[in-house]
Amino acid sequence: LSGKGRMITLVGEPGIGKTRTSQELATYATLRNAQVLWGRCYEEQGVPPYWPWVQAIRSYVRERDPQELSVEMGAGASDIAEIVSDVRERLPGLPDSSSLDAEEARFRLFDSITAFLKSASQRQPIVLILDDLHWSDKSSLSLLQFVARELAGTRLLVVGTYRDMELSRQHPLAESLAELTRERLFQRILLRGLDRKDVGRFIEVATGIGPPEGLVTAVYTQTEGNPLFVTEIVRLLVQEGDLTADRSTGGDSWTVRIPEGVREVIGRRLNRLSERCNETLTVASILGREFRFDQLKSLVEDISEDRLLDVLDEALGARVIEEMPSVVGQYQFTHALMQETLVEEISLTRRVRLHSRIATALEELYGSGSEAHAAELAHHFTQAEAVLGPDKLIKYSSISGFRALSDYAFEEAFDYLERALAGKGVSSGGTEIAPDEESAALLFGLGQALSGNTDRIGESASIDIFSRAFHYYVNAGDIDKAVEIAGFGHGNLGYELISVALELVPQDSYEAGRLFARSVMPLRNEYEKAQHAIEQAIAIARREDDVDLEMKTLVSAACIDFSYRKYEESLERNHRALELSKVVNQLVEESHLRYDLMHVNYGLGNLDEAASHAEAMVEVSKRSGQRRWQASALEISENISSAKGDWITSRELT
Repeated sequence: LSGKGRMITLVGEPGIGKTRTSQELATYATLRNAQVLWGRCYEEQGVPPYWPWVQAIRSYVRERDPQELSVEMGAGASDIAEIVSDVRERLPGLPDSSSLDAEEARFRLFDSITAFLKSASQRQPIVLILDDLHWSDKSSLSLLQFVARELAGTRLLVVGTYRDMELSRQHPLAESLAELTRERLFQRILLRGLDRKDVGRFIEVATGIGPPEGLVTAVYTQTEGNPLFVTEIVRLLVQEGDLTADRSTGGDSWTVRIPEGVREVIGRRLNRLSERCNETLTVASILGREFRFDQLKSLVEDISEDRLLDVLDEALGARVIEEMPSVVGQYQFTHALMQETLVEEISLTRRVRLHSRIATALEELYGSGSEAHAAELAHHFTQAEAVLGPDKLIKYSSISGFRALSDYAFEEAFDYLERALAGKGVSSGGTEIAPDEESAALLFGLGQALSGNTDRIGESASIDIFSRAFHYYVNAGDIDKAVEIAGFGHGNLGYELISVALELVPQDSYEAGRLFARSVMPLRNEYEKAQHAIEQAIAIARREDDVDLEMKTLVSAACIDFSYRKYEESLERNHRALELSKVVNQLVEESHLRYDLMHVNYGLGNLDEAASHAEAMVEVSKRSGQRRWQASALEISENISSAKGDWITSRELT
């Protein structure tokens, strides 16, 4: 409310009250005129990338006046629309996002979402609640880290909930939180259970009777005050007739009637529902934490709509499920443990067959719009592969993978595309040439996902994957596709592909110009060859009036000059590239050229000039999201301050 944005996390075991505490906070925030946005993560694998963010932004977009929304989103509306389709529906006529390097495009998406949230919070304070982060996809966590770094000075509170017992050191959320902890960007609040007095008070309020001490002690000892466990036990005892005014006496005998774990409590409560209700809930549990009436209707056999509604009303009355207020006909289990308990009771064989029924029924239900639900269908067809075979698994995993790639969700794209390849019997770690066109396309996509997500494997691995697709297209005579693969990226490897591709196109063609530019860095150890490639690329870029291509080539050329200590040549080329940076948006390339200009000027003793480029590089690298360039800028700034004898600034930078 006061413009001191922050992030907090509510942490604890299942049932401890993380979501309920968030709901109470949401109520309080609403009373203080704040807007509350919810995003929920789900354990099911069929959830699209960025799903909690999509939910939160979608709920905001649907309520806002289009003109006000356009102002709040500004130029970033097109980027946000890439993952939240509602934006394009509310703001028709948005231009398509321009083509950028994968890292730049992902940064621009994150920056656009962050800028929008900051802008929207100026009109009205925003509380953004991200529930069950332990189930979040990696792309959502990356976006969370980005937003957390920009909260200072905003009227935005980000609340995340997660189960600490779910996290190993290798868990994606554990890695994200470790990074945020190092930067002191959030506060962790650990939730504990109710004390013995609170348990007794709860039983009294819930049942209307004064509970005997033996009951309170037994419930507290067995549950350790876990609110969900306490609630479920009290509901069970009421349903079984054990908590009435004439039976609420005695002490030690209570222990034998209290279940040993929350899952047993839930199981015993489910046993009190009708057989038809349990069958329906079992199917619903395979659909996920949330499910729709129309989905269930097509899956539950030999039941009319009215009877199905009666069955759902029975589950609603028992508080096993609840209706979603925002969508008619949509339900969710009241707690994730309800769904988990039902799923775990199903044998593997039956689970696979349920997935096969669900996959087939949902595909028929979605009809011509099935591709819009590709992630959900990919999940069910994957689980049902033993029954239905791999064809639909491959189809929907491919669609989901390429869609995730276009949304810059590189981690999820890799998983989907690797799954599709496995369905075809093609190993992502193999060396053989792609056996067919579909496999080649999947391998090219997999390589792009790796290039955007350098945490997974080194650059050489992505080149190996590209090579398998590249040689398929060469052998098939698809020159355009082969050239596209050879020209992808800007790393130091891959010249073998480029040299082959150059033999496939005219040497003065635009395609050759792009390949020559791409070959400069891989040729850094062969100076004369690199110079030839530079000259060819720049000549073609100027002929085609392609400023982007010319700037990229000049930056690579200046880097080569710098590595050979040709400082004057490096300065000249970088200054030319710096002029071009004023008319094109190439933030990564500008960071690179500023880096070289810093080092060259530092080496020549031009400390003031080096310092000015260091300062500019910090700002450019922040805009590009390239943290390695930010770190490099700060490091050289510290060196410059030390060389000047400015020890105070040097220490601050260190």
